[in-house]
Amino acid sequence: MSQKPFYLSSRNGVWYARITDPNTGKVLPAKSTGESSKESAYLVAAQWVYSGNVPTGQKKKKKSIHALGTARQLIDQIKTVELSQSDAYKILDILKDRGLLDRAKSGEGKDFITFLSQMYDYDNSPYIQEKLAHGQSIGRTHCHDSQCRITNYWAKPFKGRTLGSITRDDLRSFSMSLVKRKLSASTINKIMVVGKVAISWAYREGYIPTNPSEKLSNFVAKPKKRGILDDDETQKLFAVAWKNERAYVGNLVAATCGLRAGEVLALRTEDIGLDRLFIRQAWSVKDKFKTPKNGEERQVPLLPYVREALLKLADQNPWGDGLVFFSDTGNNHPMVHNVLSEAMKEALYTIGITEEERVERNIVFHSWRHRYATKMSDLVDARSLGQATGHKTPAMLEHYAAHANENRFNAVKVATEKAFG
Repeated sequence: MSQKPFYLSSRNGVWYARITDPNTGKVLPAKSTGESSKESAYLVAAQWVYSGNVPTGQKKKKKSIHALGTARQLIDQIKTVELSQSDAYKILDILKDRGLLDRAKSGEGKDFITFLSQMYDYDNSPYIQEKLAHGQSIGRTHCHDSQCRITNYWAKPFKGRTLGSITRDDLRSFSMSLVKRKLSASTINKIMVVGKVAISWAYREGYIPTNPSEKLSNFVAKPKKRGILDDDETQKLFAVAWKNERAYVGNLVAATCGLRAGEVLALRTEDIGLDRLFIRQAWSVKDKFKTPKNGEERQVPLLPYVREALLKLADQNPWGDGLVFFSDTGNNHPMVHNVLSEAMKEALYTIGITEEERVERNIVFHSWRHRYATKMSDLVDARSLGQATGHKTPAMLEHYAAHANENRFNAVKVATEKAFG
C-alpha cells in the first residue's frame, strides 16, 4: 500500500501534520499547522508539500519538495479528502498565487458566448487548427452548424456570463430548458455538444480549473427509422421517365453503389473505372471538395449499365471540369444537392407514392444507402461490406494486405451483380 504524502492528527484542539519522506518511507515528526480545523490543516500541509517550505525543526529549516513526495501523491490525496467549497477556493488561491493558474485567470474574465463563437471559427480557432494539424476531420459545415446553434440556443440564456462562471448546474438547467421547448433528444444532444466540447477543451488547456460538463448525461434519442423502397418499387421508380437525367443517374448510382449524396456529386470522369468507382472526394456547399466521411478513400463495385450511364452523362459536361454531375453554371461546382432529392420525390409520386406516404415512411435520398447496406448484408460479410460503404468499425481500422482487400472487393462485386444486376 502506497504511503500518503502526509498524515494529520489532533492534539489539544490543534492539528499536526506528519510528512512522509518518499526516499526512506519514514514518517517525519509531527509539526503543528497552527490550525484548529482539519480542512484548514490539510491546506497548510498541502502547501508545505507543494512549496517545499516544510518546517523540520526549531530553526524552521526547509525540506526539498523532492524529499517529501510527488505531485501525484498530493493529487490522489485531494481526490479523497472531504473538502468544502471554501476549501476548494483556498486551494485555487494558493495555486494562483504561485502563478500556476494564469490561464484560469484569463478564463474567468472571458465572455462565454464570445469564447464559443471563437471555438468554432474555422479559420482562426486553435482547437480546429490543432485537429487539422493532427489529420483529424472537421469541416466548415460542422462549424457553421455549431455557430447557428450558439446563436439560436446558447446566446440568450448565457448572455453576460464568463467562461469561468459556468457551472454544472447551469448546463443541466440549460439542457432541461431545451426539453421544455419540445426539441427532440437528438437535437438537444447536438446543441449540448457544442458547449460540452468547448468547455472540455478549455479545461484541458488550463483556462478553467474544473470541467463542469464532465459526465453530463446525453438524452436518449429515438430516431425515426429510415424507410427504404422494396424491390418492386425500386424497379418501377427507375422504369419511369425522369425530367432530369443527372438526377436519374445520381439516384441510380446511390442505389447500386451505396454512395452518400456528397460522394455522388463529387464524382469525376477519372473516378470511373472499368468495374469500380473510386470514391476520392465528397462535396458540400461550405467545405467544397473534401475527403469522404471518415477521411478515407475507397472503391465500390460498378455495374456495367451504371458505368455506361455515368460515362454518357460525363460526355455532356460543357465546362471541361471533369465533373459527372456538372452544374448549369460551371465554376468547378457540381449541380445543386436538392436536384437529387426533389427529382426522387417526383418519381415516387409518379409510381403512386404520395408525399404524405413518403414522409410517413421516411423515404429520402439517403434511403438508397440504407437499402444498399440492407440488401448487401445478406450476401456478403460485414468486413467486406464496410470496405465498400465506408462505414467504420473497430475491425475496419485494421490494415490488410492488398490481396485481401482485392478478395473482399471481388466478393462485393459478385454480390452487387446478384442484388442489382
